[in-house]
Amino acid sequence: MTWTHETLTLAGGRTQVVHRAGDGPPLLWLHSLYGFDPDDGVLADLVTRYSVLAPVTPGMTDLGELDDIDDFHDLALHYDDVLEACRLDSVTVVGHSFGALIGAELAAHFPHRVTRLALLSPLGLWVDDEPVLDVFAVPYADVAEVLYADPDNANLRSEQTETGERDIEAVVALAQAMTTVAKFLWPVPDKGLRKRLYRVSAPALVVYGEKDAVVAPSYGDRFAELLPDGRADIVPDAGHMTTREQPEAVSGLLRAFLVS
Repeated sequence: MTWTHETLTLAGGRTQVVHRAGDGPPLLWLHSLYGFDPDDGVLADLVTRYSVLAPVTPGMTDLGELDDIDDFHDLALHYDDVLEACRLDSVTVVGHSFGALIGAELAAHFPHRVTRLALLSPLGLWVDDEPVLDVFAVPYADVAEVLYADPDNANLRSEQTETGERDIEAVVALAQAMTTVAKFLWPVPDKGLRKRLYRVSAPALVVYGEKDAVVAPSYGDRFAELLPDGRADIVPDAGHMTTREQPEAVSGLLRAFLVS
């Protein structure tokens, strides 16, 4: 599938890079900590059935994009502006990790915008008995190691190159992504989402990896309890990066949910 990209000018003068592919009903894809990845197996399946709109999270490539985005309220408004610029009244939303949190906030702030909501390994809640891992305390070069059930699945591992040096470019990209996410999630990821989830009107699916070391899979049940029409599923043999470790299993869950 061939991807195209464009830079949209939003209301207020901000800009947004958006990738597009596929043909069918509109679907908003909100990527994980790794940024937009056209090779993501779940995304590759979605573009066979949907017209996918994949914005790059503000700050991921240019931290200056966050100058006018202070909190999740601003972020939800930003994505509402993105949909307005794309002339989309409503869409199916699928988000992964931090992207899932953005999707949940968008659906809570603007319920009419989201027809179905799929949250894959979402951040955003906090349970005292099962605290979310402080990934910001993990060295950048080692973050990938905690995101996967099997570190061999991480293609941003601190592998040695032929010269014996670490993959600096990959580490720097992840470091910038983590800096962006830290603005919204540090020191704890609960910024009031639990108080807003009752506003979500769309049917919602929450998926966690069975071996997620960042967010305990039990958080799926908590999300499902707080969502008016939510249910949770667990993917075996997957960590936080469910879409990379078990793309077929995740795609199967999405197919069943999105057409039900």
